[in-house]
Amino acid sequence: MKRGFSLIEMLVVIGILAVLIAASIGSYSAVQKSAERAAARDLVSQVAQAMKTMYEQNGGRWPLRMAAVGETGGELDDLVSYQFVAGDVKYLTLSASGGKLTGYDRFGILDPWGTKTIKRLGNGATLGDVQKHRLWFAVDADGDGIISGARVGGEAVDVRETAIVWCAGRDGKMEPYSKGRRGDDIYSWTDGQTKSVK
Repeated sequence: MKRGFSLIEMLVVIGILAVLIAASIGSYSAVQKSAERAAARDLVSQVAQAMKTMYEQNGGRWPLRMAAVGETGGELDDLVSYQFVAGDVKYLTLSASGGKLTGYDRFGILDPWGTKTIKRLGNGATLGDVQKHRLWFAVDADGDGIISGARVGGEAVDVRETAIVWCAGRDGKMEPYSKGRRGDDIYSWTDGQTKSVK
């Protein structure tokens, strides 16, 4: 006599498959978030290193656009980012055409979440769509080895470094630096380099 699966057995198998699929989707989401955060950390670190290299290549002087932002810091916009292309800094893969950045970099250097937004929106993307996902930076304008008063999340931070870079993380909201270490913001410097927070 041939015996098939009963309705109960089929439902049990389907239920087990559903649980396995739900578990794997949750794991995939966690892995994806972790990979995006790692990519953002890597980008922030590379941009900071590129700035330091540019400073050394330029004989210990900052390009005018970077020097204008100085130690309090500002957004890494398209005009500042173009200095990487003009200075032929090899750390970053930015492209330029006719004196303007092209592709994903046309608004300046964006974190992975900003890049993802542009990929989703295509050529219709505007600066407003990615504004909260731009990188921020500050440089040691006076050459004393300390960046004084960088405005990180509304707080003034002193850091022993030539150039620092940070971003707001996945949520796009910049936390005050003293709180942000527990948030999702990403910094190119360590707590040991922080001299003071006001």
